[in-house]
Amino acid sequence: MKEIIKIAASLTAVCVAASLILGFVYAKTDHMKREIEEKGHQETIQSLLGYGPEKKAPSDLKIYHVERYVVTKPDGSVVLAYLLPLKDHRYTFAEIDLNGKPGEIYEIKADAAVLNEKATRDAAILSALPKGTKITYAQTLYVADLGDKRLGYVVPGSTQGFKTFIKLMVSLDPQFTVTGVAITYSEEDPGLGDEIKKDFFKNQFTGKTLELLKKLTVIKDPLPAEYAAALDPEKAKKKNLTPQQVKEIKDQHLNDNIYALTGATISSKALTVGVVDTVKKFVYRLDILNGAIKEKSLSVAF
Repeated sequence: MKEIIKIAASLTAVCVAASLILGFVYAKTDHMKREIEEKGHQETIQSLLGYGPEKKAPSDLKIYHVERYVVTKPDGSVVLAYLLPLKDHRYTFAEIDLNGKPGEIYEIKADAAVLNEKATRDAAILSALPKGTKITYAQTLYVADLGDKRLGYVVPGSTQGFKTFIKLMVSLDPQFTVTGVAITYSEEDPGLGDEIKKDFFKNQFTGKTLELLKKLTVIKDPLPAEYAAALDPEKAKKKNLTPQQVKEIKDQHLNDNIYALTGATISSKALTVGVVDTVKKFVYRLDILNGAIKEKSLSVAF
């Protein structure tokens, strides 16, 4: 009996030790994974704003995070709310009802480090709200300023693809003209729908104004060869097209609809719907948010 107890104790000790080691390894690798994902996320945002390895971001580039939440108040009513950075480095949580009317304003007593992590951010927000309030994170919008001038916006979105949801990001200039599109997640078929990630396809959206987006459709006509070359920096380089020639070709096709990928019309339409809906919803929400900021005299950082 003593021998059995001894073996059982040894096995228990081994299991506990193994569990602790596995827990430590998981925590370490999970933290590293999140750091890598966040780094890639920030690189995508800067790339959409026109910066990267070949063009370093200037020191006066500022990218502000604006988190949107759905709030269920203690009485059961539902409102929207935005976590906004202020000029004095404080943060505020501004409620807006579903009709667009500004509501309560709450000071969030936490610094940027705390608010950068979702778990600690949610806890900091809830600590400032009435007891019984529930919050659900919706998305993060990015406002970019260069010096004291607005550079543009980067807006995340998603759309139903051929197989699963496609996650994307759209960058806009201050007039809401598309300056870039990035696919951050997709499981479309390789060699077919997955081609939405290629420059010759996604760059068709670049330069489209808000008005053009509102009436944008997908057509099955072949993508004109010269336009395809102008849309792809590598092909343009091989064809010795100058930046001016690339611009002229793109300008000639600015009013064109989106040329579908051969054999992947569904994926082509999916991304088009995703880009259009993402931009339209953002412009609508930003107008309401700006109205609330003005009415409440909030001194936001951006």
